[in-house]
Amino acid sequence: MVSARPPLTLSTPVNYAKSVGEIRALQLAALSIKTCNDLLGHFPRDYLHYADEAPVALIRVGEMATIRGTLLQTRLIRTRPRRFEALLEDPASRTPDNRDARTRCVLTWFNAFGMENKLQPGMLIRVAGKVTAYRDRFQMVNPQFEVLDESDPEHAASRSARIEPIYPASVELTTQILARIIDKNLDELLPQVDEWFPEAHLHERNLFTRREAFGKIHRPATMKDAITAKRTLAYHEFFLHQAAVAIKRFHQRHSSPAIPLRVDDRVDARIRALLPFDLTAAQNRVIDSIRKDLASTKPMNRLLQGDVGSGKTVVALYAMLAATATKSADTGPQHSDFKGHQAALMAPTEILAEQHFITLSKLLEGKKVQLALLTGSVTGQDRQRILGQLADGSIHLIVGTHSLLSESVQFNSLALVVIDEQHKFGVEQRSFLRTKPTASGIAPHTLVMTATPIPRTLAMTAFGDLDVSVIDELPPGRQPIFTKMTPTSNRPDVYSWLAKKLQSGDQCYIVVPAIDEEAPLLDPNTEAPLAEEPSGQSPAPTVERPAPPAPPPLINAVALQRELQSGPLKNFRVGLIHGRLSRETRQHIMERFRQHLIDALVATTVIEVGVDVPNAAIMIVEHADRFGLSQLHQLRGRVGRGTKQSFCILLADQKTDDAVTRVQAMVKHASGFKIAEEDLKLRGMGHLIGTAQSGRTDIRFADLLFDPILLPLSRRDAFQLIAADPRLLDPAHAHLRSVILQRFADTISLADVG
Repeated sequence: MVSARPPLTLSTPVNYAKSVGEIRALQLAALSIKTCNDLLGHFPRDYLHYADEAPVALIRVGEMATIRGTLLQTRLIRTRPRRFEALLEDPASRTPDNRDARTRCVLTWFNAFGMENKLQPGMLIRVAGKVTAYRDRFQMVNPQFEVLDESDPEHAASRSARIEPIYPASVELTTQILARIIDKNLDELLPQVDEWFPEAHLHERNLFTRREAFGKIHRPATMKDAITAKRTLAYHEFFLHQAAVAIKRFHQRHSSPAIPLRVDDRVDARIRALLPFDLTAAQNRVIDSIRKDLASTKPMNRLLQGDVGSGKTVVALYAMLAATATKSADTGPQHSDFKGHQAALMAPTEILAEQHFITLSKLLEGKKVQLALLTGSVTGQDRQRILGQLADGSIHLIVGTHSLLSESVQFNSLALVVIDEQHKFGVEQRSFLRTKPTASGIAPHTLVMTATPIPRTLAMTAFGDLDVSVIDELPPGRQPIFTKMTPTSNRPDVYSWLAKKLQSGDQCYIVVPAIDEEAPLLDPNTEAPLAEEPSGQSPAPTVERPAPPAPPPLINAVALQRELQSGPLKNFRVGLIHGRLSRETRQHIMERFRQHLIDALVATTVIEVGVDVPNAAIMIVEHADRFGLSQLHQLRGRVGRGTKQSFCILLADQKTDDAVTRVQAMVKHASGFKIAEEDLKLRGMGHLIGTAQSGRTDIRFADLLFDPILLPLSRRDAFQLIAADPRLLDPAHAHLRSVILQRFADTISLADVG
């Protein structure tokens, strides 16, 4: 006797759902669908919006139409713009007196990589789109399509107007199979969906209840229903993240007091006297905000962002000198010299830390403030001496890398932490230094800065617990950078052109992604080999993305330097720098480059940030398609720092959609903020409250993060709620409290919020 199937709950394993057995359950698990709640939350990634199907003979140019037919021919056209074409014939339109032109339709997709693997001659498909004219035939450009199975009764018959969900799928589980499984279980699961907000709260915002949204996102009667359902569920997810951010912000401001540092006008004047140039209006505006933050007993948590070359480092140096020049507010500022509390500056690479150390050393030459550099290269007695002087307060300002995160590093009175290039550090690393123990037990002020401008979207999510300052102007005299992409087949012409530019007195960076022929691609933070699949960034299974083409052999730094020195640049001095060289060697090479004793410098990404050589007006990036978009922008920022016209040449063969988008964005945009938006769309948001920095997001509606209304609305509502009930103790918020604790258990503890 077969036992009755138990009633489904959201926590029921998916193998008990209708139309799901053990084999289907394993296939669903590969899509991260293990429970009925996962099944309900497997949302469509898109919809096919079909009008009433019509024979090709009856469609009209300029109107939307849905047709079906057999593919007679397909072809991939690789000329730019790349396109894929198919010729569809509708047998139902073929009659003795009807011309071929009235039975066929040309289908064209632009920049649709992998279409040749999806559509092949002989397939029966249904397409929907706007009808245009192509010579003497009908045409649809970038239509939606569905491959049909003639043996399937649902596919065999012509269908009336409808909206069909398209689900993230796999080889074993097509979107059609998933749609049937979800549809058969939807009615039983929907009543169990919890509501987080009163119905009136949602209707005021033109949103559905959660239960309505789950139903309509899977079964929309209209596209308006689908859009509103998606916005409703996105609002709930955004609200959850913003509430977590608000809790973190409240906790940071109320947990541990900071040292109040009142920077009066005398200290301000003495700091400015050390700077070799006047600050811009934007820099002064940011400094005013920092001075106010430092004077408070609540720890400063400020994000400083701006474009490449906008002068963020100078502002950070001002804040550090303010900390080392100022005693606590109780005793008043010390005007005799710069020796108050301690400040730490953490950079992601040794070469950047070294650049900061050199800059500070020059500025503070002759002053009594004690400055030190602590990186992985500092070992033995030197390291022990620095650790001892940090602990007893003899060192006032420390510059370092990840070495500052070591448990052996203890401070006497750490008043300020500056984290440079914050995106190169993990969330846990940034947080650890901010809570670094000191002898006084007081929390330091924190200034997080980046030369990669952060889109407003990301600033409100991953960095929502920070106050944001923007330097939105460049110093006077900065030159625009001419950027061009060229295929690798043009390398000889590029280096011939470079030789002429070097002959006229210019200098050049030549960037490659690998050090030598044995080396794989490098992590730009450490120059260690990249893992093939970084933790927390596994791609979602899908059948819709073909395997990427095999990459061409890498040009490496060592071989390229030899090739150029003996070939096209044999009359010039070609240098080489990378992260495996010793600190002394790197400093020596960079100093020779600054003095123009090297004409062209072959480099890895160690020169991505912190390097400033005004006469270097040219950058060539080999294998530009191997670099991230923000990284390309950072590299480009090494030129354009003098009075000469500057150039950035990207050598790349665009093989993938992402590569095309990256290169096009680099050529089109000079603004780091525009590029950051494009980069965010390409990389994904990462885990906004957790630890992953990119890849698959923990927000399922990440595209709506760019909505100008929805995210700010959810942020306002969440912050208002947490301000009124920081620990969510109101019985009306019990369910919301439970969801937040479950979703963000690794980073949020409501019990810690006082």
